[in-house]
Amino acid sequence: MTLQNLKYMLEISNSHSFSKAAKNLFVSQSTLSAAVKELESDLGIIIFKRTNRGVSLTYDGEDFIKYAKEIVEQSQYLEQRYHSRKSLPMRFSVSCQHLPSAVRAFTGFLEEINSHTYDIAIRECDTNSVIHDVAGRKSELGIVAIHEPHMRSMQTLFSSYDIEFHEIKSVKNYVFLRFGHPLASRPVLSIKDLEKYPFVTYDQELETFHFSEEPLFYKLLSKNVHVSDRCTKIALVRKTDCFSIGPDLPNSNADAFHKGMGNIIARPLENDIGLLHIGYLTISQIPVSSLGQLYLEYLSRDIDTLEIIENPSVNVPASVKG
Repeated sequence: MTLQNLKYMLEISNSHSFSKAAKNLFVSQSTLSAAVKELESDLGIIIFKRTNRGVSLTYDGEDFIKYAKEIVEQSQYLEQRYHSRKSLPMRFSVSCQHLPSAVRAFTGFLEEINSHTYDIAIRECDTNSVIHDVAGRKSELGIVAIHEPHMRSMQTLFSSYDIEFHEIKSVKNYVFLRFGHPLASRPVLSIKDLEKYPFVTYDQELETFHFSEEPLFYKLLSKNVHVSDRCTKIALVRKTDCFSIGPDLPNSNADAFHKGMGNIIARPLENDIGLLHIGYLTISQIPVSSLGQLYLEYLSRDIDTLEIIENPSVNVPASVKG
């Protein structure tokens, strides 16, 4: 069975005549007859029946033509899609939790792409969406941070989707609050210190503690604010007495919305609550593309800036030092 033979069958069906089809296709009737005979023999069906009024489809032929038409139309689409371009665009997509490092890495990655055509994407979303984007091949990479106590259960979940977690680095958690916050003067904070202040956490599509992007202090606190995007989280921390917990939080007044809201400072927690394991998800046994590798290089460099800087009064991540 060839694509050319399928085109022959469609023309015979449309023309209801071997002679008309041969004329339209610029081939002989014997060529068409041989193509029909070959297909009918290969498939074990009769496609056409000849009558006094011309050629018509059998019941099997009607079913066959339906699928043959789809195949030919798809082949025509592929020809139009690729023959009309001098070169194919470079394609890459990454999904990530609300991790500043993932976005900063993407900006550096974008500046280095040397191509006249590309089609790339970054999706900030909840943990469940990151997993499904990678498993469904919507994104090549999924960037996640997993709290240490949840590592085993998350690894089991990843295996069930036939995806793998590759750790880049384990980092500490910090409390982030505005410069004028009542707790800002304290070099180290405890859970008790935080109890009366609102805790800002990212909303998750599935309410399971394994998917949380922050250590689950809201289980211990009475004031919790759930948000879906990073811009809102930053604004609340800058403008109110809300606090956030994690390895990093942007400290930029670059956009008008955040301008004048004050800087964000980081404070360590009194008790060790476990590390956050930052890494990336891929489909099992599928190598990372060259664009994916380039992005991961930028991501690894940025995560390295989360190294602790010793300060006489407080330890803060380098990327958020106030």
